[in-house]
Amino acid sequence: MKITDPAIPFDSVVVVIGANGYMGVETCEKLLQAGYRVRGTVRDILRNHWMIELFEKQWPGKFELTKVEEFTVEGAFDNAFKGASGVIYVSTPIVFDADPAKSIDPIVKGTINTLQAAAKAGVKRYVLSSSSKAVESTIYNVPHTLTTESYNYEDLRIAREEPIVHTFERAVSAYSAGRAAAELAFWDWIKTNNPPFTANVVVPDGVFGRVLGFTQLKGNFKLTTSSLMLKTALSGGREGVVSHVGKHKRIFPCGGFVSPSLWLGYLTDVQDSARLLVAAVASKSLSNERIFAYYLHYTWNDLRQRVRELYPDRTDIVTGDDYEDLGRDLGDADELIRKSEEILRQIGQVGFNDLDDILREFVDCCYAV
Repeated sequence: MKITDPAIPFDSVVVVIGANGYMGVETCEKLLQAGYRVRGTVRDILRNHWMIELFEKQWPGKFELTKVEEFTVEGAFDNAFKGASGVIYVSTPIVFDADPAKSIDPIVKGTINTLQAAAKAGVKRYVLSSSSKAVESTIYNVPHTLTTESYNYEDLRIAREEPIVHTFERAVSAYSAGRAAAELAFWDWIKTNNPPFTANVVVPDGVFGRVLGFTQLKGNFKLTTSSLMLKTALSGGREGVVSHVGKHKRIFPCGGFVSPSLWLGYLTDVQDSARLLVAAVASKSLSNERIFAYYLHYTWNDLRQRVRELYPDRTDIVTGDDYEDLGRDLGDADELIRKSEEILRQIGQVGFNDLDDILREFVDCCYAV
C-alpha cells in the first residue's frame, strides 16, 4: 500500500494498541509497508516475541513491542505514546458479560484514557477501530439503510433500562452496547476537548482471510474470534460459547451459530480492514471520518457452500450439517462501501478483495495438508 498524501512523516512512530490481535498484526504489517515505524502494545512481551521475529527480517529495527496491561489505569499509555505521531486503537479488551458494569464501563473508560494520553503526548493522528456492534444489533431479513449516523441505541437502552439476565443473547447485547457507548464517548470527547490531533473511526464487521503469524506460532497458535468463528462454522459447530471474565469462565449454551446473535452480517478481508485503518491514520484527506470496512454480506451456509466449491476434494474442511433458518442481513450499506472502496483505490488497491480470495487465504493458513 502507498500513502500519497501523508499527514504524518514517514519513518515516524505509530502506536498500535492490541498489536497481537488478528487485525492488529495485519495493521502492524500494513504500517511497515507504508513506511512507518510501529510500536505495538501487548500485555506480555515474551509471549508475543514472535511478532518481532515476523517483521524483523523485512523491516529491521522498525518494529517494537511495549507492555500495557490495564487500559483503564491513568498513565498506562504514557510511555507507549511518547514520541509517537499516530495511534491506532485496534483491539479493545473483550468482556463478554450481561452486567453493564463489566462490559460497558471498562471499554468506555479505556477509550477515554487513550484519548487523554494521546493529547498529552502530542500525537497528531488517532484512529479508533470500532465495531459493527456499535452500529446496530443486526436486523436480519428486513431491508434497511445504514449511514454514518447509525448507532446501536437499542442495545444501549436495554443495558440501561432492563434487569440483568445472564443469557448468551444478553451478554452479546451488553457487549454491543459497550462498543456503541465507547464510540459515542470517543466522538463526544473529541467534540468537547478539541484535541491537537485529527481523529477518525473505522468500523469493521466480520473480518476473515489469512492468519498472519500462523507459521511462526505453529501448533501454539490460538485462532482469534473471527477466525475461530469461521472455522467453527465450517465444521458445523453448535457448541456453546465460552466467555472469560477475569478468572471466571462461563459457558453460554446458545446452540452455536443457531443463535441469531452469531449470524453473519457483512464481511471483509482482514487485510483490507487493516489498510483502511492505516489510511485513516496516515492520509491527510481523511479527517473526522467514520469509515466502514464493510463489503459483502453472506450467511454461514453461503461460506460453507463456497468452500465446498473451491475445494471439492477436501472433504475434511466443511463437515457437519448446514445450519437451519439462518437470517440474512439485508442492510443497505452501498454508499458507505463506495466511499471505502475509493479510499482503498487512493492507497493503491483495486478495491476490496473478493470472497474467493478471502476464503482461499483462510484455508491455506488453517487447513494446510
